[in-house]
This record gives sequence, structure tokens and C-alpha cells, in this order.
Amino acid sequence: MAKASKRGQQILKDKLRQLGLSQTASQVLERAGSIGVAKRFFQGDDIRQDTFMQICEFLGVDWQEAIARTPQIDLKEAQQVRNFYGRTGELQQLEQWVMGDRYQIVTILGMGGMGKTTLASQLAHQLKEEFEFTIWRSLRNAPSFESILTDILQFLSHPQPLELPDHLPAQLDLLIRYLDARRCLLVIDNWESILSDRYYYRSGYEDYGDLIRYIGERSHQSCLVMTSREAPPELSRLMGDKVRSLPLSGLSQQDGLQIFERESIAANEAEWQEIITHYAGNPLALKIVAAGIRDLLGGDVAQMLALMREGGLTFGDIQDLLHRQFLRLSEAEQEVMYWLAIAREPILAISLKENLLSRESKLRLITTLELLKKRSLIEVTANGFTLQPVVMEYVNYQFIEKICQEIDCAEQKLNLLHSHALIEATAKDYIRDAQTRFILQSVADKADSQAIALALTRLKAEIQPKQGYAGGNLLNLLCYLHIDLTGYDFSNLSIWQADLREVELHRVNFSNCDLAKSAFRVTFSSVMATAFSPDGKILATSDVRGWIYFWLVADGSQLFKTQAHSEFIFALSFSHDGQMMASGSLDRKIKLWNVQTGECVFAMEAHAIGVASLAFSPDDRLIASCGGDRTVKLTEVKTGKCLMTLEGHEQIVRSVTFSPDGQMVASCSLDRTIKLWSVQTGECLRTIVDASAVYALAFAPQSVAHSSEAQLASAGEDCLIKIWDVHTGQIVSAIAGHQKQIWAIAFSSDGQMLASAGDDETVKLWSMSTGEVIRTLYGHKNRIWSVAFSPDAKALVSGSDDRIVKLWDVETGQCIRTIQGYHRATKPVVFSHDSNTLFSFSYEEQSVRVWDIERAKCLKNFDLGTSGVMQVAFSPDQQTFACGNYDHTIKIFDAKNGTCSQILQEHSTWVRFVIFAPNGEMLISGSGDRTIKLWHLPTGECLHTLYGHTSPVQSLAIHANGEILASGSWDGVIKIWDLRSHKCLMTLAGHSDRVESLAFSKDGMLISGSMDYTVKFWDLATFDCVRTLQSQFPVWTIALSPTSPILGISGNTSEIKLWNWNTNSYLEHLDGEFGIGYMGDLIFSADGQLLASGGEDGTNRLWDMQTGKSLKLLKIPKPYEDTNIAKVKGLTEAQKSTLKALGAIESFCTNN
Repeated sequence: MAKASKRGQQILKDKLRQLGLSQTASQVLERAGSIGVAKRFFQGDDIRQDTFMQICEFLGVDWQEAIARTPQIDLKEAQQVRNFYGRTGELQQLEQWVMGDRYQIVTILGMGGMGKTTLASQLAHQLKEEFEFTIWRSLRNAPSFESILTDILQFLSHPQPLELPDHLPAQLDLLIRYLDARRCLLVIDNWESILSDRYYYRSGYEDYGDLIRYIGERSHQSCLVMTSREAPPELSRLMGDKVRSLPLSGLSQQDGLQIFERESIAANEAEWQEIITHYAGNPLALKIVAAGIRDLLGGDVAQMLALMREGGLTFGDIQDLLHRQFLRLSEAEQEVMYWLAIAREPILAISLKENLLSRESKLRLITTLELLKKRSLIEVTANGFTLQPVVMEYVNYQFIEKICQEIDCAEQKLNLLHSHALIEATAKDYIRDAQTRFILQSVADKADSQAIALALTRLKAEIQPKQGYAGGNLLNLLCYLHIDLTGYDFSNLSIWQADLREVELHRVNFSNCDLAKSAFRVTFSSVMATAFSPDGKILATSDVRGWIYFWLVADGSQLFKTQAHSEFIFALSFSHDGQMMASGSLDRKIKLWNVQTGECVFAMEAHAIGVASLAFSPDDRLIASCGGDRTVKLTEVKTGKCLMTLEGHEQIVRSVTFSPDGQMVASCSLDRTIKLWSVQTGECLRTIVDASAVYALAFAPQSVAHSSEAQLASAGEDCLIKIWDVHTGQIVSAIAGHQKQIWAIAFSSDGQMLASAGDDETVKLWSMSTGEVIRTLYGHKNRIWSVAFSPDAKALVSGSDDRIVKLWDVETGQCIRTIQGYHRATKPVVFSHDSNTLFSFSYEEQSVRVWDIERAKCLKNFDLGTSGVMQVAFSPDQQTFACGNYDHTIKIFDAKNGTCSQILQEHSTWVRFVIFAPNGEMLISGSGDRTIKLWHLPTGECLHTLYGHTSPVQSLAIHANGEILASGSWDGVIKIWDLRSHKCLMTLAGHSDRVESLAFSKDGMLISGSMDYTVKFWDLATFDCVRTLQSQFPVWTIALSPTSPILGISGNTSEIKLWNWNTNSYLEHLDGEFGIGYMGDLIFSADGQLLASGGEDGTNRLWDMQTGKSLKLLKIPKPYEDTNIAKVKGLTEAQKSTLKALGAIESFCTNN
């Protein structure tokens, strides 16, 4: 159904007059079908939408301009007004300015406690139906302008996805276009939070002034309502035809009296008048005074008046009153007030209790909260207890002053530093950011760094340092001030709520410390899969290194980690009973894990070319999986036996999922099809043909997808989300919004929302009832591989190539928690011709480093400025290097300054391997699109494309003569190509798994290394395999010495094997301290004297080929290098293991 808005009715009637027609003209009735429908149309009543659109089309009116839209209202941050006293005149004046005079900016100004927020909230609720869009946002926690503007733009873009411009002026222009196209009411509360003491903007918040200027100066039909204690600096200049300001004074005698009447305190009118006048009618002051008369003076108004008349209760502003009231509070009450100020938002009593130190405070908490409520000092909301902004500001100020006194005065005990945290390292991201801005920064600005260091000395001097927050507070302050902490001694202290995720701690002594509730860096690489446990308490993630991590959702702490596989883990899935979790990897295996113990229950070889996706059946009896071998498999959970292999796809099968009733399995593939399979018979029930590769599938939950109308969502290369009717195979709808291909989709448990994410680095939430985007979540800096809703659909997790896991609040779109992974796996790329320099590449850092070998020093670090570089190759003259990228491109860089000089684009998917021809003018690339391309670098032209591989191309090698090319692929096939004729000379079959590495020897041999644990030697004259070496590990890298018949072989262990093919024997093995790892290539120097290897630990190790000994390490110090964590408490074993991986040690020596 559809109807015309009031504005639309006027447009339509004006159009009728222009055409000289009546509302019942025959041409109108022809479209309307009846006189009644025509009348309803012009009166703004509901009619069928198709009829509405036909009449508009006939009249030459854009139906979207005329249609009445359901008001979009977001007042979740607005105060819920329970008792509204007076303000009738002010409310009428504001309504006249907003609705009648249509001012573009209306500001409500007044001192703290005067009721600005209450008045604005009442106004917004009263007018919300008069606007197409109404949104309320608070600056109480001083959010960045970027976050506020993006939030507002996203709301106003409804129902279309937001395409956010890169630069601020363009974003503000977009805002004005929205405000002009639709009547919008924007309310921004607590503007004073971003102003400094001098009534100008705090550092970093100046862009808020642009918002006022744009809205005040540009023409549009909307209104911004602001509340502030001080007028923003731009306001006076703009005051006039479009801008108005309402100075808010106190309540009238009659209105103020209502506050005292609610407390049932007896007094005559003159007495009340004297009190109300004394406190200038300030509503908050009157509430506090009323509570004081009742609780402190036994309801004796006369005694209150006597104190006032004696000058004992002078009143300058609300701060005076709060100060006197605060001094009367008990220590327990002040303790709770400080914690409420630290919390920054409503907090539940149980959470507040966890923060308190003493048993007595914990036991008395409920009583303390009741007392504070009676004194009107705290507010109770549905989400817990909090403070009014003016009260919070006062308490925050007192807290900072007392903390600074304790730090600066050597004679003072560190009581408040012990009992309260300056920041909470485990808090939600936006809360911790606010705590840093309002508390930590303020203390750091006032306290002397030497005094902080001396306070630490005083703390350590205590005979028995007590448990508390002092150690963590002082450490946070030192970190904020960027003090070099190398060699600092924190031993034996409680280091609670220390946020150490972004700092370098070298040779710091934490021995015997209690590190509970502190946050450290964590080790993981690009995040491939995410999954919530069925109870929503545990989050599982996996990465490209083959590790699985369990996190506690409540605080983001790491519970468990294990190297589950040897390669990328693309898939994680919890059983529905929460007892088991399955993982699937590029190493071909599926593993089943006991969630309680972390033990592997079984492991099975599942797919010949890696597992891409898996899912439990609704009854947890089966696991469906798919992979690079183009098959879908059904495996029995109880036995680990494969019951059925489903064949029919012609390309990699990317995703698999069970229908809600468990009767069907759906699979999708790069072959552009979706297949529906019978679980009972294995029969392919239906094949849906799409227009492009399909990467992700999700069935709508049973609650919305009944057996008669089951729906399946798909997404992929064409950037669309498509909803399919499973029984007909017909598309129900297609949803557009993403700018690049989509890798992941997920339904909420109630089926009302769908989440999607992909290469455009955004997560989008969609309404399934309307097909419209609810909001777009920004924050990732690279492609997003995975999204998953929590079981209650209140939270969403996303995992990305940027080594970040983000937990989002679905309702608000705020990022609750960010877990940033740290990993510096590195591999050597090439030695300089004189062997004095080594070039290395780090996938995680997306950088190329240049090392001085003699000094073991990094000379340069080139940021590749792109996402998803998979491999790097240098030109023969080493003046340029090329990068094969996941975004289908090849980029050419200048090796002297690291600037990108050329971008080659023709592949349709990732570029896995690049290699230069000996003449340096031709570049050859191999891709996941199964093609090999030959590029002419001087022009950037693609000279030729070689076709023939039936699976992704993984490796390339070019003969020294520049005429013969070898290519290896995922299916174990090697092809030999003539680069002059561009013909395939021979296909070599022998490997049973991916061919990872190829090399030509000087005596006419081709050597290949494969994931099938073998190295093969091929005679190029006959194309026969003349020798096969059996390895004890999957072979990832082979390297030939340029001066001797020695072959280096490495894989996923810490071992490098050296093979002499003249004697057909292993010489020895080189044992590294850490695993060579996924990025661990081997490179010989030109003179054959050195061998370089990379590793998971971020080091490039140089080996002396004469002695077989490790000669030198080229490395960047780890974040916690030599930091002592002996006998620490408060950490899980997984957290200790992570710290050690990041350089920490357990030294039990008494000296630091």
C-alpha cells in the first residue's frame, strides 16, 4: 500500500492545475480504476502501490517525491522523560521556531542541571511524527566528528546503502543534500562536551564547527536542535533568519513547587518561594535540595531556611550545590559515585560490584545505591545506574583532582589510585576511548611524569603491596605519556586494567605480578572464519596460519588457542548442542574438537584440494563439507566416516549449508551455480544457474523459512545478495549495496536480519522484511572474510584480512570490542647481486624490507599501500619489483623508493604468482582464474593468455633461456609451455596435491615440490619423472644453489633439508628455532655461500653453507622482547603462551 504525503498532495494538486484536469478526470480514473480510489489518492489515503505509481507517472510526478514514508525515528539515546515540570512557554517557542518559522538551527543554552536535555527530549518526542527522519545523538562521551557524521549520514541514507565519500567536505555536502531532500530533525545533546574552557573546540574536535556552518549557511528544509551550556563559537555570527537560540532560565515558582510536592514536604508558599528563588529555579538543584530536606533535615524546611539565611548554603551555580552534597556523602557513597563516573554509561549493579575491592563495599552496594537515588544524585535506567551529565562532570573533576594530589604529594597514600581504575582495558571500545579522553588524558596533562615514576617507587616500597588498581593506573599513565619503559621493574605488583596492546615493553619485569583484567597484544594473522558458541559466551576464530582461538565474549580475553591445521582454516562450525566444534582447512583435513577440553576428537582427510566450508546438520548427526576438489561430502560425526560424496560442480565449491529441516544441503561454486542436494539419497534436486561466481550461502532460519516456502540467500562476485525460492529455483529478490564482491553472509537467529561483508571492507545489516539496509558498519581496513550473529542476534562478529576481529552492537552499530592480531611472518625474496643486502616480504605487514646483512639492520621498509599482496618478485636488475594481489591486480614498484609505478589488470581473481623473464621486459603471472598471462612491462599490455589449467595456478618457473615456462596448479598438474609459440608442450602428471614450488636446474631438469610430501625431478628431454624424493612434511619451497648441486627443501616444520642430487643423498638438515611457516621461502645468494630462510617468528635467518650453521638473524624486536612474566597470576595459559610468542620470557632469577 502507498499514500501521498502532505507535501506530495500539494505537488499532485499543483500538477493537476497545470494540466487543467480535475481529480476525477477520465485519464486519472483510467489509472485509478474508480472514483473512490482517485479521491483516496489525492486525499492522502492508502491505495495499492502499483496504482499509486501509475497515477504519478501519468501526471509526470516522481512517485518517490510524492509518497508518504514511514517516519524513521532513532531516539534511543534520548532521555526518557518521566516527570516534565512546566516549560510550556519554552516548548511552544521551540515548536514555533522548528515547525512554524522553519529555522535551520535552534540552540537551547543554559547552566548545568537546568533541564536542557529534558526539554529537547520532550520536543523531539512531540515532533517526531512531523519529520521523515528524527535522530538524537549525544556528545556526552565526546565521540569523534567522523563517527557522528558517518552515523547520521547512514541513518539519513535509509533505505539506500550509504556510499560514503572519502573527504569531509564531500561528506558534509552529502549531508546537506539529505537535509534538503527530506524534512529531518537532528538533535545533538551535550555540545559543551567538545568545547574547551575557553569556549572554543577541544583539540581534534574543530570539525564540529563545520557542521554548524554547513547547516546554518546552506539552504535546506531540515532543523538541527542543539543543547549546550556554552554557545558554540560559530553561533553568534550565524544568528538571524535561519538560526535561533533559547537561553533557558530556571523554573517558575509554580513549576518548581511541583518538585517539592512530589516529596510530600510541608511548607507554606512563601517558604517555597524563598528556596526556589535562592536556587534560581534550577530543576536538578531543587531535586537535590528536596532530597536533602527529607533525608538530612527530617523534612524540616524551617531549618533549611535558617541555614540559607545564615549564609551557610550560598548558591553560585549547580557546582556549589553538588560540592556541598558530595562532601556529605559517606566513603562508600563517594566510592560508588566515582565508579559511575568512570563507567560513562549505565552499569548494572552486578558489574559495579565486581569493580569494588572491599568485601564490605560489595555487601553494602545495594543500600548505597538506594541512598544515592534518594539524594537524586544518580539515575536509574533499564540498563542500570548512571549519573546526569552535570553530576558526572563534577564527580569526574573531583576524581581527577584527588588522583593528581595522590601522585604529586609524596606524603599522601595512594588510596584512590588503589581503589579505582583510570581506564578499563576490558571495557567496550567506545567507553575505553571516552575514559582515556576524560580521565587518563586529564591526569596525564596535570601530573608530572617524574611524579608518576616516584609514585611507582612509593607503591613498590609498600611492605606488602595490596591488591588494587594503582599499578595498572601508573603503567597506563606512563604508556600514555610515551615514556620508554625498557628495563622498568613492576615485579610483585597488581597490574590491573592496564591496556598494553599498543606499546613496546622490552626487558620489563612483571615477575610475580597479578595481571588480571589487563589487555595485551595477541598473535593471530588474517582472520578467515568466526563462530559463536550456541550459548553466546565463546567466540571462535581462525586464521591463515592454521590456528584456532577461543575468546570470552564478555571481556575479549583469550581462553584457548591451538595450531589446529598446517594451513588456512576457512571454516569453523559449532554443533548445535555446543559440545563440539568442527574446523576445515586448506590442508585438506576436517577436525572435530571437544569444546570443553580443546582436544581433537578426530581428524580426517576430507577434500583433495582443501576444505572451503562446512556445517553441522540440525540434529548434529552429519557434517557437510566442500572444497577445491569440486565435491560436497557428508560425514558422520559419530564415526568420522564419509557417507556420501556429491559430485556435479565444475569448479571450486565455496560454501555449503543445511536447510533448516535437515533434508537438503545447498552448495555454491565458482562455476556460477547453486546446487540443492537430498541428504537421504545424494541426488541433485535442483541446479540454480547464476550470472557469476557464488561465494556464500545461508538458509533463512526455520522461524521464517517454513518447509513450503524455504528461502536461500546467496552472494558472490557480482556484489549482489540474492534470495531464492528453493522449491522453484526462482529468484525472489536481489539486494544491491556492496561495491565489491561479497565473501560472507549470515542470518540472525530470528531471520529478521541478514549480515553481509566482503572486499569493500564494510559490514552491512539488511532488513529481510523490506530488503533495505539497516546500517553499514565501518572500521575494517581490508577485505572481510567472515560474519556471524550471536545466538540472541544482539551482537555481530566480523573477521578480516587486516588481522582484526570486531564485535558489533547490532542495535546501535557501535563497535563493542576490537581484537587486533599481531604477526610478522616473513620470507626472503632475493639477495642483492653482491650478497650484501637482502630483500624480504611480510604478508601480514604488507611490506618489503631492505636489510644490511653485515649490520643485521633494516635500511628501508616499503609499505606496499595495498591489501592482499600474495607474492613478490624482483626484476633481474633489481630496480623494480612486482606484487601479485588478491584484488586481481599486479602492481609494479620502484625498488629504490617503494613507489607504485604501474598497475596491471586483466585477471578475474587473485594473482598467486608473478615472475620476471630474464630480459626484464616481460612479466608472467599465474592466477586463481586458471590462466597465465604474459605482460609487456614497457607498455603494460597483456601480450598473451595461456589457457589449459583446470584449477588455480599456484607456482611458476622460467628457464634461463627465457623460452620455456613451467606452471604448477592446485590439482597437482604441471604444464610446460613454449613462450615463443605460446603452446603447451607437455602436461606432467604425478603429484597428487598442490604444486607449491618449481625450479629449473642448469643441467636441463625441472624440479617440483608439492603438498603431497614429495619432490620430483623431471627430465625436460623426455618429460619423464626420473626421481622422487619422499619428504616428512608438505613441501612448500624448493631452492637450487647457483654454484653446487644442492637443493634446499622446506615445509611447515622448523627443518630445512639439503639434498645433493649428484650423490642422491641428504647432506644434513638445518634446524631453525621456530617453524619456517607459511611464508618461509628459501633463497640462495649469488655466490652460493648463504642460504636465507623466513619464518613465523618474523626473522630472516642466514645460514653458512660451508658449515651448515646459523650465521645471522635479521629481525625486528618483538613487542614484549625479554619481558619477564615468571610466576604471573591472572592470565590463562593461552595468554601466557601468546606473550611468550611475542618475546616474553619466564626468568626466575632475582635480578631484573
